Amino acid sequence: MSNGHCNSASDALLNGLKEHPDIQKMEVSRAQQTQSKRTQWKQWAACISATLSMVAAGTVYGWTTTMGSRITINGTANVTTGWDNDDSVPFQITEDESSWVVSLTVIGSMIGPFYGAYIAATYGRKLCLLLTSLFYILGWLLVIFAQNVNYLYASRMILGVGVGMSYTANPMYVSEVADVNIRGALSTLIAVNVFTGSLIACSVGPWSSYSALGVCLLAIPVIFVLTFAWFPETPYYLVSKGKHTEAKEAIGFLKGLSDTEELDQELELVRKNIGVIESNDELKFRFADVRLLLTNINNRRALLIVMGLILGQQLSGNFSTMQYLETMFNEAKIGVAPHIATIIIVSVGLVSGATATMTVEGAGRRLLLILSSFGCGLTLLALAVYLLMNDQGTDVTTFNLLPVFDVIFFQIFYQVGLGTMTNLLIGELFPTNVKGIAGAIITIFDGLLGFVVSKVYMDFKHSGGLYVTYLIFAVSCFVLFVFVYGFVPETKCKTFNEIQDILAELKPFRMTKRPFWSKCGATAAATTRAGIDKKNDNSKNNGTAAAANEV
Repeated sequence: MSNGHCNSASDALLNGLKEHPDIQKMEVSRAQQTQSKRTQWKQWAACISATLSMVAAGTVYGWTTTMGSRITINGTANVTTGWDNDDSVPFQITEDESSWVVSLTVIGSMIGPFYGAYIAATYGRKLCLLLTSLFYILGWLLVIFAQNVNYLYASRMILGVGVGMSYTANPMYVSEVADVNIRGALSTLIAVNVFTGSLIACSVGPWSSYSALGVCLLAIPVIFVLTFAWFPETPYYLVSKGKHTEAKEAIGFLKGLSDTEELDQELELVRKNIGVIESNDELKFRFADVRLLLTNINNRRALLIVMGLILGQQLSGNFSTMQYLETMFNEAKIGVAPHIATIIIVSVGLVSGATATMTVEGAGRRLLLILSSFGCGLTLLALAVYLLMNDQGTDVTTFNLLPVFDVIFFQIFYQVGLGTMTNLLIGELFPTNVKGIAGAIITIFDGLLGFVVSKVYMDFKHSGGLYVTYLIFAVSCFVLFVFVYGFVPETKCKTFNEIQDILAELKPFRMTKRPFWSKCGATAAATTRAGIDKKNDNSKNNGTAAAANEV
């Protein structure tokens, strides 16, 4: 069922009278003509600029991937790049200290969400995103001038706070400035740009000195500030604070509108979506919102859906695999240099994420998640079998490139669904008044799982063998496949109110069937506005009729 016509029948019957189809067509035609005057390129520019903070977050993860083996005692150096005796590294750390360098980032990312949610709700999404740059800049300065491992511990905690804030504020900003028909594509940029940052770090790192890499990564948050400072705050936040004039200016800038009547209609649409009736109902960050999040059935279902996907993300082993990728390749005895294989895999992940950006509005969120979870399970199962054979002493030189190709296919499946859709759904499923606290809870949950999985990963490596870990990861992905099929609804082309209706009527394993591929066009948003206009008119008519009856 297409978004534009799903409510047309109910709208027409609000007065107990069915409108003539020709009248409905005229309404849609008029809305489409208005839509044709709009532009969306500034929305793309704003979201690309905003998600540069996710590029900075990606460099935090990419740094450990490319630098971990160089700073760790008994780590495998990149002989082919001349860093076998790396004088640029100011000190070396033990393997246990290296695991803490990875894990402390996760702990910092659990602190950042609450701070980020408070800033985003109180002072705006834009300011929150800009403030993340301070944490990135300070963190990289500590890395550049580090004299011992304690500097790295402090830097990773600080960088982790910036990562947590970025993950909390970005879904809010993107979902609140993007039109319905491009919201999915823009939301995938959050995950895509994380891989962009990782690729930058992994591509520059093997051929750069320790300090040169730090300076390169330091430049990214600076570029982010210089570009994003020119874009406006989200209309949703401005309306929640009663700043209607600024909200209309932001809408006009983002949508290319100048007509006063159109701006008033868009402002009313924003007000209806966030349920703002009075100017004193402004958005605030309150821990009491946790109760609202948990007691409202729609919010509770949305939270369980996203947390289920987060659990699947972490138990797929993607985070641990990428952080210890070069180490795993060294142990797996692959036929190419580990750092080259790492760059190839991160590049594939970036391309796969970009593919999700181009296909999400056609294929939808649910289908991509189903394909992603099942594909990840198959690839991880194959990797577990290879690692088991290698661990038992079987000669694997004949197919020693299997781990590389396997992880490449894993990244393809992961990024087209699990890696990109989760952040998208955070922005789509939650109402504005609980979006901040929901994002904070989800990011902290993600951080806890990431910390546990990354520590257990190393424990299994030393005790049971990596094949046991990847067998568990494979089974987890197959379980996630069942969860997605049974519980995750399709939100493509849906307005906020329509998504809330879907959550209210959600029945496990009984999802509405839809075409395999259907493009979400500009007409959906136009028809939605036409439906809202008719609702307003019908509501006025109902009020007039009720008053007449009373008389």
